[in-house]
Amino acid sequence: MSQPVRQNLMYITRRSPYFERTLAEGALEWGVYNHTYMPFVYDNDPRAEYDAMVSGVTQWDVGAERQAEFRGPDALKFADYLAPRSLSKLPVGGCKYTPLCDQNGKIMSEIIVLRPFEDVVWFSHSDVDVSLWAYGLAQAGRFDVEVAEADIAPFQIQGPKARDVLAPLVEADLASLRRFRCVVTKLAGVDVVISNTGWSKEAGYEVYPIGTAGAVEAWDAVREAGREHDLLVTGPNLNRAVEQGILDTQYATNSDMDLLEAGLGGFLDLDGEDFIGRDALRKVRVEGPRRKTIGLVSDNAEWPLFEGFWPLQDNASGQQVGIVRWAVWSYALERNIAVALVDAAVGEADEFTIVSPTGEHKANVHPVPFI
Repeated sequence: MSQPVRQNLMYITRRSPYFERTLAEGALEWGVYNHTYMPFVYDNDPRAEYDAMVSGVTQWDVGAERQAEFRGPDALKFADYLAPRSLSKLPVGGCKYTPLCDQNGKIMSEIIVLRPFEDVVWFSHSDVDVSLWAYGLAQAGRFDVEVAEADIAPFQIQGPKARDVLAPLVEADLASLRRFRCVVTKLAGVDVVISNTGWSKEAGYEVYPIGTAGAVEAWDAVREAGREHDLLVTGPNLNRAVEQGILDTQYATNSDMDLLEAGLGGFLDLDGEDFIGRDALRKVRVEGPRRKTIGLVSDNAEWPLFEGFWPLQDNASGQQVGIVRWAVWSYALERNIAVALVDAAVGEADEFTIVSPTGEHKANVHPVPFI
C-alpha cells in the first residue's frame, strides 16, 4: 500500500512551535497564513475528522493565527478606533468578534479581540498584516500605545469533549468561563491565556501559551490528556465551518468587498464613535450595497476540489451574476453547499448554475448558516 505524499515545504516560510508535532500526527498539506505554515490536511479520513469535531474532540495547530498586541494606557481606546464594532466597554477578561476594514470600508480581516490584562489588547487575526497596519496608524501619535506582534502561538481544542480534556490540566474553573471570555491561568504548569472561543460553534477553547518557550509543553499535555477521549489532531474543519456560516477573510480575497456586502452589517456600530472606514460604510448604507453574500445548495454529486473561485450564472438570463467563493460538501445536509458574492438584485427564488472546472451544477439559494 502506497504512503500518502506530503507537500513539499519551503525553508523560508516560518513554522509554528507545534510544527514537528503535526508532522508526527500525519500532516500532509499546509497553507501559508500570516507568513506561517498552517496544517490543513492530515492523513485522516475526512469524515472521521468531521465526526470528531461534532461529537468528540479535536486539536488544531493555529500558531499561524497571530496576535497584534496593543500595550499601554490607550490600548483599548486604540483598538476601538481600529474596529468597526465598539470595543470601548470590553472588560478585562472579555473577548469579542469583529471584522476589520480599511479606510474605504473594504474587508481586511476577521478577528477575535481579547483583553487578557488591563493595559493589553490582542487582535487574534486572520491572514493579513494587522500588526504592520496598526503600527503605522499608531505612529500618528494620537494614542499612548505600543504595537507589536506578540510571541503568542495558539492552538485550539474544539468539540463537545473539549472541556473534559482541558479541565484536569488547568488551574482556572473552565465550567464558569462563559462564551467570549478569557482567563489568565496555568495549563500543566505553563502560563497561558484560555478563551472560550474558536473557529467553530461547537464547544471549544483557544489556548494561548504566553511565549513560545512553553508552547510545546502545553500542546503535549493536552495531546496526552486527550488520548482517553479519542482526541484527533486535525486542521480547521472547513466543512463544518461553512455549514455554520463561519467564513474567513480568505472568502473576501481580491474581491473589493465591503463589510455590508460581506453580510457583516450586524456587527457594525456605524452610529457610534469614529473608526477606520466609518464614513465609507455609512455611505454604502445610504446608497445600498452593490452586491450581497448568499448561500447555495446543490444536489449534484460531490463537486471537485475548490481551488479557485467559480462563476455563478442565472438560469433565466444565462448571465453571470456572481462568484462562488467557498464550496464544500455538507455531511449534515448530505449535499453540496456554497457561499457566493452576487449582484444585489438576485432574489431568493432565483435558480442558478455553478460552473466548476468539471462541469455545471444546478443550485438554489439557502439561508446561511446552513444548519
